[in-house]
Amino acid sequence: MKRILYILALLILPFTALSQEVATRPQCPVFTAVEFEGGGSRLIDTYLTPYSYSGWNIGLNVELMQALKPDNYNWVWQQLIGLNYGSTRLSISGAGLTIHGGANYSFAMMHRSNTPIEGLQLYYGGNISLMGEGLENYHGGNNPISVKADISLGFTGMAVYSFALGKLPITARYQLTLPVVGVFAQPEYAESYYEVWLGNYNNFLHCGTWANRFDIDNRITIDLHMGTWALRMGYHNRINTTYENNNRYQLVLHNFTIGFSGDILSLDYKKSNRPIVRALYNLP
Repeated sequence: MKRILYILALLILPFTALSQEVATRPQCPVFTAVEFEGGGSRLIDTYLTPYSYSGWNIGLNVELMQALKPDNYNWVWQQLIGLNYGSTRLSISGAGLTIHGGANYSFAMMHRSNTPIEGLQLYYGGNISLMGEGLENYHGGNNPISVKADISLGFTGMAVYSFALGKLPITARYQLTLPVVGVFAQPEYAESYYEVWLGNYNNFLHCGTWANRFDIDNRITIDLHMGTWALRMGYHNRINTTYENNNRYQLVLHNFTIGFSGDILSLDYKKSNRPIVRALYNLP
Protein backbone atom coordinates (compact mmCIF):
# COMPACT_ATOMS: atom_id res chain seq x y z
CA MET A 1 0.00 0.00 0.00
CA LYS A 2 2.83 2.40 0.86
CA ARG A 3 4.45 1.60 -2.48
CA ILE A 4 1.24 2.49 -4.35
CA LEU A 5 0.93 5.79 -2.46
CA TYR A 6 4.57 6.54 -3.22
CA ILE A 7 4.04 5.94 -6.94
CA LEU A 8 0.92 8.12 -6.94
CA ALA A 9 2.82 10.90 -5.19
CA LEU A 10 5.56 10.72 -7.81
CA LEU A 11 2.94 10.97 -10.57
CA ILE A 12 1.09 13.90 -8.97
CA LEU A 13 4.14 15.91 -7.89
CA PRO A 14 5.11 17.25 -11.38
CA PHE A 15 1.55 18.46 -11.99
CA THR A 16 1.49 20.17 -8.59
CA ALA A 17 4.78 21.93 -9.31
CA LEU A 18 3.53 22.96 -12.76
CA SER A 19 0.31 24.39 -11.33
CA GLN A 20 2.31 26.37 -8.74
CA GLU A 21 4.58 27.72 -11.49
CA VAL A 22 1.56 28.78 -13.59
CA ALA A 23 -0.03 30.41 -10.53
CA THR A 24 3.06 32.59 -9.97
CA ARG A 25 4.01 33.18 -13.60
CA PRO A 26 3.45 36.82 -14.64
CA GLN A 27 0.59 37.65 -16.94
CA CYS A 28 1.72 39.16 -20.24
CA PRO A 29 -1.39 40.77 -21.71
CA VAL A 30 -1.62 41.59 -25.40
CA PHE A 31 -1.60 45.35 -25.81
CA THR A 32 -4.16 46.33 -28.45
CA ALA A 33 -4.79 49.66 -30.13
CA VAL A 34 -7.21 50.61 -32.90
CA GLU A 35 -6.65 53.94 -34.62
CA PHE A 36 -8.63 55.89 -37.19
CA GLU A 37 -6.61 58.46 -39.07
CA GLY A 38 -7.14 61.22 -41.57
CA GLY A 39 -5.15 64.02 -43.11
CA GLY A 40 -3.30 65.04 -46.23
CA SER A 41 -1.38 63.14 -48.88
CA ARG A 42 1.07 64.15 -51.56
CA LEU A 43 2.32 61.89 -54.34
CA ILE A 44 4.22 61.77 -57.58
CA ASP A 45 4.63 58.76 -59.84
CA THR A 46 6.32 59.52 -63.14
CA TYR A 47 5.26 56.10 -64.42
CA LEU A 48 1.76 57.63 -64.64
CA THR A 49 2.44 61.34 -65.09
CA PRO A 50 5.33 63.77 -64.48
CA TYR A 51 3.18 66.01 -62.27
CA SER A 52 2.70 65.94 -58.51
CA TYR A 53 -0.68 65.53 -56.81
CA SER A 54 -2.02 66.46 -53.39
CA GLY A 55 -5.24 65.72 -51.54
CA TRP A 56 -6.71 63.87 -48.58
CA ASN A 57 -6.14 60.48 -47.02
CA ILE A 58 -7.91 58.26 -44.48
CA GLY A 59 -6.78 55.07 -42.81
CA LEU A 60 -7.25 52.40 -40.17
CA ASN A 61 -4.41 50.98 -38.04
CA VAL A 62 -4.24 48.11 -35.56
CA GLU A 63 -1.31 47.72 -33.16
CA LEU A 64 -0.53 44.62 -31.08
CA MET A 65 2.27 44.19 -28.53
CA GLN A 66 3.25 41.63 -25.91
CA ALA A 67 6.14 41.14 -23.50
CA LEU A 68 8.21 37.96 -23.77
CA LYS A 69 9.93 35.90 -21.06
CA PRO A 70 13.62 36.22 -22.11
CA ASP A 71 15.75 38.71 -20.18
CA ASN A 72 13.19 39.11 -17.41
CA TYR A 73 10.36 40.02 -19.81
CA ASN A 74 12.29 42.91 -21.36
CA TRP A 75 11.77 41.71 -24.93
CA VAL A 76 8.54 42.63 -26.69
CA TRP A 77 7.06 41.87 -30.09
CA GLN A 78 4.97 44.33 -32.02
CA GLN A 79 2.67 43.96 -35.01
CA LEU A 80 1.29 46.89 -37.00
CA ILE A 81 -1.43 46.45 -39.60
CA GLY A 82 -2.62 49.39 -41.67
CA LEU A 83 -5.05 50.26 -44.46
CA ASN A 84 -5.21 53.58 -46.27
CA TYR A 85 -7.13 55.28 -49.07
CA GLY A 86 -6.69 58.72 -50.58
CA SER A 87 -7.80 61.01 -53.37
CA THR A 88 -5.53 63.62 -54.93
CA ARG A 89 -5.59 66.25 -57.67
CA LEU A 90 -2.95 68.14 -59.60
CA SER A 91 -1.03 70.41 -57.25
CA ILE A 92 -0.58 73.15 -59.86
CA SER A 93 -4.22 73.44 -60.95
CA GLY A 94 -6.51 71.31 -58.81
CA ALA A 95 -7.68 69.48 -61.93
CA GLY A 96 -7.27 65.82 -62.75
CA LEU A 97 -7.66 62.97 -60.31
CA THR A 98 -5.42 60.21 -58.97
CA ILE A 99 -6.62 57.88 -56.25
CA HIS A 100 -4.43 55.60 -54.18
CA GLY A 101 -5.00 52.87 -51.62
CA GLY A 102 -2.99 50.16 -49.98
CA ALA A 103 -2.13 47.97 -47.04
CA ASN A 104 0.97 47.47 -44.93
CA TYR A 105 2.14 45.07 -42.24
CA SER A 106 5.19 45.02 -40.00
CA PHE A 107 6.54 42.72 -37.30
CA ALA A 108 9.19 43.93 -34.86
CA MET A 109 11.21 42.50 -31.98
CA MET A 110 12.45 45.11 -29.52
CA HIS A 111 14.38 45.19 -26.27
CA ARG A 112 13.35 47.75 -23.68
CA SER A 113 15.57 49.48 -21.16
CA ASN A 114 14.92 51.82 -18.28
CA THR A 115 16.63 55.19 -18.17
CA PRO A 116 17.76 57.49 -15.33
CA ILE A 117 14.67 59.60 -16.07
CA GLU A 118 11.74 58.28 -14.06
CA GLY A 119 8.95 57.00 -16.28
CA LEU A 120 11.04 56.97 -19.48
CA GLN A 121 11.77 53.70 -21.27
CA LEU A 122 13.58 53.09 -24.55
CA TYR A 123 12.77 50.29 -27.01
CA TYR A 124 15.05 49.29 -29.88
CA GLY A 125 15.29 46.42 -32.32
CA GLY A 126 14.65 45.23 -35.86
CA ASN A 127 11.58 44.75 -37.99
CA ILE A 128 10.32 43.27 -41.24
CA SER A 129 7.67 45.13 -43.21
CA LEU A 130 5.50 44.45 -46.24
CA MET A 131 3.71 47.14 -48.25
CA GLY A 132 1.37 47.21 -51.22
CA GLU A 133 -0.08 50.32 -52.85
CA GLY A 134 -2.20 50.86 -55.95
CA LEU A 135 -2.66 54.12 -57.89
CA GLU A 136 -5.09 55.01 -60.65
CA ASN A 137 -4.76 58.13 -62.78
CA TYR A 138 -8.03 59.21 -64.40
CA HIS A 139 -6.53 61.33 -67.15
CA GLY A 140 -3.37 59.39 -67.96
CA GLY A 141 -2.26 57.75 -71.16
CA ASN A 142 -1.77 54.10 -71.98
CA ASN A 143 -0.81 53.15 -68.42
CA PRO A 144 -3.45 54.56 -66.05
CA ILE A 145 -2.68 52.13 -63.21
CA SER A 146 0.47 51.69 -61.14
CA VAL A 147 1.09 49.04 -58.48
CA LYS A 148 3.76 49.24 -55.78
CA ALA A 149 4.94 46.37 -53.59
CA ASP A 150 7.97 45.81 -51.40
CA ILE A 151 9.36 43.80 -48.50
CA SER A 152 12.10 45.23 -46.33
CA LEU A 153 14.23 44.76 -43.22
CA GLY A 154 15.18 47.63 -40.99
CA PHE A 155 15.41 49.21 -37.56
CA THR A 156 12.74 50.50 -35.22
CA GLY A 157 12.86 52.25 -31.88
CA MET A 158 10.52 53.89 -29.38
CA ALA A 159 10.73 56.36 -26.52
CA VAL A 160 7.86 55.83 -24.06
CA TYR A 161 7.22 58.27 -21.23
CA SER A 162 4.62 57.62 -18.52
CA PHE A 163 3.49 60.45 -16.25
CA ALA A 164 0.39 61.86 -14.58
CA LEU A 165 -1.45 65.10 -15.15
CA GLY A 166 -3.21 65.56 -11.86
CA LYS A 167 -4.94 62.22 -11.32
CA LEU A 168 -4.97 61.33 -15.03
CA PRO A 169 -2.26 58.80 -16.05
CA ILE A 170 -0.79 59.53 -19.49
CA THR A 171 1.54 57.54 -21.74
CA ALA A 172 3.34 59.43 -24.51
CA ARG A 173 5.22 57.52 -27.22
CA TYR A 174 7.35 58.34 -30.25
CA GLN A 175 8.31 55.54 -32.64
CA LEU A 176 10.64 55.67 -35.63
CA THR A 177 10.79 52.87 -38.21
CA LEU A 178 13.53 52.99 -40.83
CA PRO A 179 13.76 50.22 -43.46
CA VAL A 180 17.32 49.58 -44.67
CA VAL A 181 17.31 46.87 -47.33
CA GLY A 182 14.63 44.98 -49.24
CA VAL A 183 13.08 44.09 -52.57
CA PHE A 184 10.53 46.14 -54.50
CA ALA A 185 8.69 45.89 -57.82
CA GLN A 186 8.96 48.53 -60.56
CA PRO A 187 8.40 47.97 -64.31
CA GLU A 188 10.43 49.65 -67.02
CA TYR A 189 9.56 53.19 -68.02
CA ALA A 190 6.40 53.09 -70.21
CA GLU A 191 6.17 49.30 -69.87
CA SER A 192 2.60 48.20 -69.18
CA TYR A 193 1.68 45.73 -66.46
CA TYR A 194 0.03 43.68 -69.19
CA GLU A 195 3.50 43.04 -70.64
CA VAL A 196 4.68 41.93 -67.21
CA TRP A 197 1.64 39.67 -66.89
CA LEU A 198 2.56 38.09 -70.26
CA GLY A 199 5.91 37.06 -68.78
CA ASN A 200 8.28 39.98 -69.31
CA TYR A 201 9.82 39.98 -65.82
CA ASN A 202 13.18 41.39 -66.88
CA ASN A 203 14.24 44.26 -64.62
CA PHE A 204 10.95 44.14 -62.71
CA LEU A 205 12.21 43.24 -59.21
CA HIS A 206 14.93 45.39 -57.66
CA CYS A 207 17.10 45.28 -54.56
CA GLY A 208 16.10 48.26 -52.47
CA THR A 209 18.72 50.24 -50.54
CA TRP A 210 19.00 53.89 -49.58
CA ALA A 211 20.49 54.46 -53.04
CA ASN A 212 17.18 53.82 -54.84
CA ARG A 213 14.54 53.53 -52.11
CA PHE A 214 13.99 55.43 -48.90
CA ASP A 215 11.08 54.84 -46.54
CA ILE A 216 10.46 56.25 -43.07
CA ASP A 217 7.58 55.98 -40.61
CA ASN A 218 7.04 58.34 -37.65
CA ARG A 219 4.38 57.83 -34.98
CA ILE A 220 3.49 60.03 -32.02
CA THR A 221 0.76 58.80 -29.68
CA ILE A 222 -0.67 60.12 -26.41
CA ASP A 223 -2.81 57.70 -24.41
CA LEU A 224 -5.13 59.15 -21.75
CA HIS A 225 -5.91 56.32 -19.34
CA MET A 226 -9.52 55.98 -18.28
CA GLY A 227 -9.81 52.79 -16.31
CA THR A 228 -8.86 49.63 -18.15
CA TRP A 229 -8.67 51.31 -21.56
CA ALA A 230 -7.26 54.58 -22.85
CA LEU A 231 -8.23 57.25 -25.34
CA ARG A 232 -5.49 57.54 -27.95
CA MET A 233 -4.63 60.66 -29.94
CA GLY A 234 -1.63 61.22 -32.14
CA TYR A 235 0.10 61.95 -35.41
CA HIS A 236 1.32 59.55 -38.10
CA ASN A 237 3.74 60.44 -40.89
CA ARG A 238 4.74 57.96 -43.60
CA ILE A 239 7.06 58.49 -46.57
CA ASN A 240 7.67 55.92 -49.31
CA THR A 241 10.17 56.76 -52.06
CA THR A 242 11.68 54.79 -54.97
CA TYR A 243 13.74 55.76 -58.00
CA GLU A 244 14.42 53.02 -60.54
CA ASN A 245 14.12 52.47 -64.32
CA ASN A 246 13.84 56.27 -64.77
CA ASN A 247 10.63 56.16 -62.72
CA ARG A 248 10.32 58.33 -59.64
CA TYR A 249 7.69 57.55 -57.00
CA GLN A 250 7.00 59.22 -53.67
CA LEU A 251 4.00 59.06 -51.35
CA VAL A 252 3.89 61.33 -48.29
CA LEU A 253 1.12 60.99 -45.70
CA HIS A 254 0.45 63.35 -42.78
CA ASN A 255 -2.39 62.04 -40.62
CA PHE A 256 -3.89 62.85 -37.26
CA THR A 257 -5.10 59.78 -35.36
CA ILE A 258 -7.73 59.02 -32.77
CA GLY A 259 -8.70 55.68 -31.28
CA PHE A 260 -8.57 53.51 -28.19
CA SER A 261 -5.98 51.24 -26.63
CA GLY A 262 -5.49 48.91 -23.69
CA ASP A 263 -4.23 45.58 -22.39
CA ILE A 264 -6.33 42.46 -22.86
CA LEU A 265 -6.20 40.63 -19.51
CA SER A 266 -7.80 37.40 -18.35
CA LEU A 267 -11.17 37.84 -16.66
CA ASP A 268 -9.87 36.60 -13.29
CA TYR A 269 -6.61 38.59 -13.23
CA LYS A 270 -7.60 40.42 -10.01
CA LYS A 271 -8.36 37.16 -8.20
CA SER A 272 -5.24 35.32 -9.35
CA ASN A 273 -2.81 37.82 -7.78
CA ARG A 274 -0.35 37.06 -10.58
CA PRO A 275 2.00 39.95 -11.42
CA ILE A 276 1.30 41.75 -14.69
CA VAL A 277 4.08 42.55 -17.16
CA ARG A 278 2.80 45.05 -19.72
CA ALA A 279 4.38 45.61 -23.11
CA LEU A 280 3.85 49.38 -23.30
CA TYR A 281 2.09 50.85 -20.29
CA ASN A 282 3.97 51.45 -17.05
CA LEU A 283 0.93 50.94 -14.84
CA PRO A 284 0.28 48.99 -11.62
